Amino acid sequence: MQSTAIKKLQGTRTFVPKMSNFETSSRYEGLYFKKEKLGKSIDDLKAKYAR
Repeated sequence: MQSTAIKKLQGTRTFVPKMSNFETSSRYEGLYFKKEKLGKSIDDLKAKYAR
């Protein structure tokens, strides 16, 4: 019985949605995501999170 469970786990695939599709469908519902610059330098991050 264990061998069939292992075979099923190996054969399954996990669905991973594309973020662009999620953003588009959210816009139809009136939701918007913040757009932040992805290429921040370490100095920018230190300044942002400094206490």
